[in-house]
Amino acid sequence: MRLMITVATLLAGALAAGTPPDEKGTGTLKGSVTHGSVKKAQTLVYIDEMPGKEFAPPATNPTMDQRGKAFVPHVMPVVVGTTVDFLNSDDFEHNVFSPDGESYNLGNWGKGVKRSYAFKKPGVYVQLCKVHPEMAGYVVVVKTPYFALADEEGKFKIANVPAGTWKVKVWNERLKPKQLDASVEAKIEEGKESELEIKP
Repeated sequence: MRLMITVATLLAGALAAGTPPDEKGTGTLKGSVTHGSVKKAQTLVYIDEMPGKEFAPPATNPTMDQRGKAFVPHVMPVVVGTTVDFLNSDDFEHNVFSPDGESYNLGNWGKGVKRSYAFKKPGVYVQLCKVHPEMAGYVVVVKTPYFALADEEGKFKIANVPAGTWKVKVWNERLKPKQLDASVEAKIEEGKESELEIKP
């Protein structure tokens, strides 16, 4: 994967944009992913790891809904240790299972019912329904909470990133393994913005 990086440090930082300053010791990572798949597949940009740092899962479980025979959201990034609630909002029965990671099958259930699963290891977990094989969604489990889903133009922004030099990766369901494994370094400075252009 060929990645082009442009790092532009904005001296005025967030104050120049009329927004509150970042938390102490942090900066902002923003930029774009340039690839034909971005308009067709939700693209995740994330900081791969921060050695020596541990991150707790959120206090409130995120929910992946089954609505209109679709997983909503289609792509859900979470930090390791997060428990995801799977809700059925349709008038008929659904199932949730994944062959990935530890592999699991949460069984079948009806409208308004939730079942949960705790994701203990990083990786991409496809979510499938045995009742409706056309359905598919993704829970992407990452090592840090510093991630963002790019928009259809490939633009992204990750705020309050601890200062340091970190490896940044991208994921979407259409990229090839070599593109998914590659990373690019981003230098984050306190109170400033660093900009990346990523070209898989």
